[in-house]
Parts: sequence; C-alpha cells; structure tokens
Amino acid sequence: MIKVAICDDIPEMTSQVEDLLTKYDSSLFHCDVFLTSEKLMRSLASTDYDFFILDIELPEHSGIDIAKLIRKSNYNVPIIFLTSYSQYMPEVFEVQTFDYIIKPISPNTLFPVLDKVVKYLNLDDNHFSFTFNRISYNLKLNNIIFFEKRRRQVIIHTLTGNLIANMATTTILNKLDNSFVQVHNSFIINPRYVQEIGNNFVILTFSDQSQEIPISRKFKHSARDKIITQLRNEI
Repeated sequence: MIKVAICDDIPEMTSQVEDLLTKYDSSLFHCDVFLTSEKLMRSLASTDYDFFILDIELPEHSGIDIAKLIRKSNYNVPIIFLTSYSQYMPEVFEVQTFDYIIKPISPNTLFPVLDKVVKYLNLDDNHFSFTFNRISYNLKLNNIIFFEKRRRQVIIHTLTGNLIANMATTTILNKLDNSFVQVHNSFIINPRYVQEIGNNFVILTFSDQSQEIPISRKFKHSARDKIITQLRNEI
C-alpha cells in the first residue's frame, strides 16, 4: 500500500482528493490528511511517505516551504502541488516537483498524474535477485541507484546502503529491465536518479548526496539518448 500525505487547509479539498484516490484504486493508497502545514512538518520526523499532495497556498508555511523541508532528507519522493494560480510555477520547479495540478481537481487532471506516480514508484514490483556468500537478496529496482564493477565484483549502490557480489556485466544487464543504462564498462545507472547530464559524465542525486559517474566514449551517444528518453518517459 502506498502512503500518501495530503495537506490542504480546506477540508472539502482534502476529502475530494481522498475520494479521487479511492476511485482510482480503493486498495492502493493509505492517506494521512493534514489541515495545517505545522502538523505535516512535525509528522515528517517520524513517518516516511511514498508521495505528497500539497496545496501551495497554505497559511503560515506554504506548500513550497514544506517541499523544501522534504527535499533536505528525500530528494526523489514525488511531490504534487495543488494550486489555483500559475504564478507559482518558477518556485514549484525549484524544489524538483513531480507534477502540479491547477484547481479544481477532477479525475481527468489527477488520474494521469497518479499513473505517473505508480510508474515512478515501480509498483509492478520488479526486483533484482542474486545470491552472494550463500545469502539471497531481492532488491526493488527503483531502490537501486547504480552498479559499479570492480574486476570480478560488483558494488550495488542502493538507497539503503551498498552490497557486493561476484557477477559479470552481462549477467547484471540480463537481470535488469530496459530502464537501466550502461554508461561505462564499469557503471550501469538508474536514470530516475539523474540530475545532470554532461558531455562525458552524469550526476546522480539521491537523498542528500550526489555522485558523478563517467560516461565513456564507447557508450557516449547511446547512453545519453537512452537517458534522455527515460527521463522524458517519467515526465
């Protein structure tokens, strides 16, 4: 079940959002509703949410203020803004917004965004499975940031830490879906964490960290094209 935090100071609006989430899939979402920014901001210290639906025009602290606080500890969680005005768009995109919806909301405006959230969270439950030192691992693909080959070994960098295994590059690629991109003989990346693409590097951002990964001449053109395609598919 997906944990979603909804914050709007108008109770009728939070009820409408909840109703639409139920209509989208009655068994998919667990909703925590907040009518003030303070209550949500206090909750962030003890609760991990899979995504957020935030009104921008809140008293005291705006939805953008809340998003800035969220981004200090989680760079990748989807944040969807609700707003009555388009004037906030420059500020919205400064906090890596997943999407925004102009009020009033409806199935026609919310459901396509939820489709993207479900896809982004990789709720088809694909996993990367392997065994090392007689221990079996089953990692969710969306939690894997990149693979780093060091001779026979591979370091699997994930949101919760690093794991090591003995595995050939071809074996890794055969276990992955088409969303992952090989950018170097030593690196295979998850494009969902790409923040910047340079001529010969890519910067991955996750939580409060950044990692620069080289793009080799061998993979330069194919890797860049595939990364850009994957990023467009997320939009």
